[in-house]
Amino acid sequence: MTLEVLDWHDGRLLAKPVFDALNALVAAGVPEERILGVTENTDEESDTDLWCPKYGIPFENTGNVVVVHTHKTRKAPPQFAAAFVTADTRADLNGLVKRTLGVSKVSFAPIAAAVEATGMESGGMSPIGLPSGWPLLIDRRIIGIPRLYLGSGIRPSKLVVDGSIFADIPGAELVDGLGKPRS
Repeated sequence: MTLEVLDWHDGRLLAKPVFDALNALVAAGVPEERILGVTENTDEESDTDLWCPKYGIPFENTGNVVVVHTHKTRKAPPQFAAAFVTADTRADLNGLVKRTLGVSKVSFAPIAAAVEATGMESGGMSPIGLPSGWPLLIDRRIIGIPRLYLGSGIRPSKLVVDGSIFADIPGAELVDGLGKPRS
């Protein structure tokens, strides 16, 4: 099946935080050519494991974001953070993520809390447009992917970017080996 990449500028296929973040990146001087567009799909096929085979997109050209709670101590309330890896890998939460963030514990954020905090839909989360101040860890190999498909903030679409855009995301930290092969 052919996958059409559409213009992203009208924002119709992007969550508001993602649309606003893309516009802020362009205003800050990030070359607009790194934002390739947006694709449209049905809500039912938005899951990466269904979407990639349907459209013939390799898992290694697709990214997934994991929203987590971090715990610095047992008494402190959890804070949000995010890890972004390719879909052929899993974020090393209890190893590299925990050590990089310097926290004692990392756990998946409850879905309702992540949705409320980000303004994005579950199953469509994007690393672009996360709340400022959140730690965002990016697997370094992502910046070398010239056509990367990722969450748009809503389920019925995917954002398409040049992975090099992540070198310019404010607050993002590139981490070698963040994604471990899926087993």
